[in-house]
Amino acid sequence: MNFKAKKALDQLGAMPGMSSVKDQIEQMTSFARVSKLRERNGLKAEPHSNHMVFTGNPGTGKSTAARLIGQAFAALGLLKSNRDTPPFVEVHHADFVSRYVGDEEKAIVKKFQEAKGGVLFIDEAYTLLGTSEAKTSEKTVGAIVQMLEDMRDELVVIVAGYPKEMEELLDCNPGLRSRFSNVIHFPDYDTKDLVKIAEFMCSERDYSMTAEFRQGLGHQLRQEKLQPNFGNARTVRNRIEQAIKKQSVRVGHMSNPVRRDLVLLTGDDIQVEIKEIPNEKIVLTQTLQRIQDRLQEIEFDDLLA
Repeated sequence: MNFKAKKALDQLGAMPGMSSVKDQIEQMTSFARVSKLRERNGLKAEPHSNHMVFTGNPGTGKSTAARLIGQAFAALGLLKSNRDTPPFVEVHHADFVSRYVGDEEKAIVKKFQEAKGGVLFIDEAYTLLGTSEAKTSEKTVGAIVQMLEDMRDELVVIVAGYPKEMEELLDCNPGLRSRFSNVIHFPDYDTKDLVKIAEFMCSERDYSMTAEFRQGLGHQLRQEKLQPNFGNARTVRNRIEQAIKKQSVRVGHMSNPVRRDLVLLTGDDIQVEIKEIPNEKIVLTQTLQRIQDRLQEIEFDDLLA
């Protein structure tokens, strides 16, 4: 494996929670390379597609992974390209919407051409079916299927979104599922990985966290993970940005702040009040005790009756 490809895959594997994703991508790249070698040597090769479906909640690293995958595929010569840096084109449903007949298909062709030699990343791809008239949606999906066939060796198309909705998308056109045979799921991050992401974000901005801040952030994220629509890395980014703003107010009141003051995020910079999270074992024990108490009350009531 050449240096550029290895570097991209190593970056992918170094991301928190991405080791299993990296393993699947390495299997794909190895299979694609061996298939090409078999063809060149006059041997039968198994049919394969480089296009992928990414499933998972927002903020689980899908777009970052897609960008690195494009770099690895291009470096390995699995995409026809004359560009030094493979393009990464991210699109949404709004990029294809038009009131005029035929414009959506033209917009699709344009985006495919822009992504030639790299990755076309269609986020929340199932919205292609949701907001326009049925016939227009069918034409849009049909145009995508045609471009997938016409440019199958020239780019990687990655469609992403929630698992259930992505299944519905693949079922809407018989040509989609056969061209997107590679499905990779991105699980939600656990609290440990979320704190690692926070550390990386701080480092990129020339900040560092004290032990008190790290512990407080971990407690805060454990609470937020219990809430609906938790945003994973997006939520982490929001919390770090809030902490930086709060730190700037704190440092701004210092008479003569030094470099260390400018760099450190402390427990005072946690934006939201932290409440202690009960241990899971304790919560389970308390719940079972309440159930047992209630059953005893019911038995006692039956005796009195």
